[in-house]
Amino acid sequence: MSIKRKIDRRTLTAYHEAGHAVVAFDQGVRIYGINIKPDSDRLGHIRIDTLLLDRFVPTFEYDKGSRNRFIMERHVMVLLGGQTAVHRLDPSRKTRSGTAPLEGSDYLTAQRLVGYFTGSKKEGEKYLDWLEVRVAGIIRAPLRWYQVKVLSQVLLEHEKLGTRRIREILKEAEKEWVERKG
Repeated sequence: MSIKRKIDRRTLTAYHEAGHAVVAFDQGVRIYGINIKPDSDRLGHIRIDTLLLDRFVPTFEYDKGSRNRFIMERHVMVLLGGQTAVHRLDPSRKTRSGTAPLEGSDYLTAQRLVGYFTGSKKEGEKYLDWLEVRVAGIIRAPLRWYQVKVLSQVLLEHEKLGTRRIREILKEAEKEWVERKG
């Protein structure tokens, strides 16, 4: 008989935000900070570089070229990284909500961004499925999962991390992992 342990909300939040950060790191999206102190709107928050996204979103409707698609895909993958990490930690948690996603949620934002590049709802769903598979592959990679675990532990200790500290943690975790597995 297996014993299922309950994972507290704070730990889930740390893994969620660490998942976003590790996917951003993997995809070359700059991270400005992570915070797992709850506020009135959310349990945690990551700030990433959206300069390119903000600049190019207005062009998405009429320019579906490879540059815009690449920018969109990287940011959608970062959006999906949080829930994917939580699902890896606790597989009983779904990567998508069984009910309609909340307004402003990562998934709805990802759906909106993908929608600029697809011609139908079905095509958009399949595109998101494909991006979810790509993100699951990133999170499932042993090095990246190790980085998620290390970063989430540091977040649980400090609650708030800035750009430099996040990069140091991820690079140090990578170095440790390579030395151990090397």
